[in-house]
Amino acid sequence: MGKKDIVKKDDIMRKDDIMKSVFLDPANLYVGIDLHKKYYTGTIMNSAGKIVCRDNFPPTLRGAGTFFNFVPPSTKMAIEACSLWRGAYKLLIKLGYHVVLAHPAKTRAISGTKKTDPVDSRDLADLLRVGYLPQVYIPDEDMYILKCAARHKADLVRIRQMLQCKIKSYLDREGIFYKNSWSKENLAILRSLHPHVAHYVEGVETMNRLIKDSLKEIRALAHNTYLAGILQTAPGIAEFSSLMILGEVSDVKRFETRKNLVSYGGLCPGIYQSGDKCYPVKNRACNTWLKWIMYVCSRRATRMDTKYTKHYERVKKRKGKKVAKRSTARKMLEDVWCMLTYEHPYIP
Repeated sequence: MGKKDIVKKDDIMRKDDIMKSVFLDPANLYVGIDLHKKYYTGTIMNSAGKIVCRDNFPPTLRGAGTFFNFVPPSTKMAIEACSLWRGAYKLLIKLGYHVVLAHPAKTRAISGTKKTDPVDSRDLADLLRVGYLPQVYIPDEDMYILKCAARHKADLVRIRQMLQCKIKSYLDREGIFYKNSWSKENLAILRSLHPHVAHYVEGVETMNRLIKDSLKEIRALAHNTYLAGILQTAPGIAEFSSLMILGEVSDVKRFETRKNLVSYGGLCPGIYQSGDKCYPVKNRACNTWLKWIMYVCSRRATRMDTKYTKHYERVKKRKGKKVAKRSTARKMLEDVWCMLTYEHPYIP
């Protein structure tokens, strides 16, 4: 047992009881793992809710194999969706275990107020045992590659925008008039103003090169992805946006109706109802990447297709620009659901 593992003697099974539990019913073991950079805290629980074993182990293949030496490969294991989950998922999959990803916010709401590493791992194992564990979808490797490529390009663009804002801030501070252009000629002029500005200009030029390399990767992925080609038949959706949508939606079959996908994208209002009171609230439990890219695509679509243009203008007259933008993005996401579900090109 680890030093940080505070457990009562009555809560841990004896060695003889462990072997009986394993040999009599090896499939009815449930494991919860609390993830950290330097170590993992694991709790092994049987079907009766009794803790079989609980300890810290290193996040390596050898360390996990030693800790789970008597656990059969078919055992279910629960980990929380955090920044470290992907590495732990690959590690446990190599050992042949069935890994379930838990929603951290919902898990914390169900569990108690006491929070330590052993308690967190125990709660994960217990929720997995009783079937109350709030799960998060794990995409397959192909969709994960598309998601990473699209998000990487978006991150590079945001970093470039941040550097450009730093340059604009300096020019405004010094009272220098400038054109909102980032051509090679203007960057050369900016470089000569001040050494600090020259550093930002070098960063912008570096990001330009990286964005070009990322676009080459995205074009290759989009060319070799069948569903990306289908999405590109819709107005306003190009190579990058098609990969972003595919990566965030992943398997469209997990959304039974188009309304489920719209809710996942955060393009419908939430609702709060208690007694006689009922009013809409902002839907925060959504995929922000999907929501952002649908807003971008819908703005283009309103200039390219009369179907979306008429819808936007009709809603705008009644409820204003803000609601019209969201309504157009919602309508477009519904069309995306139809295209991915039936694998059919866009129909105007």
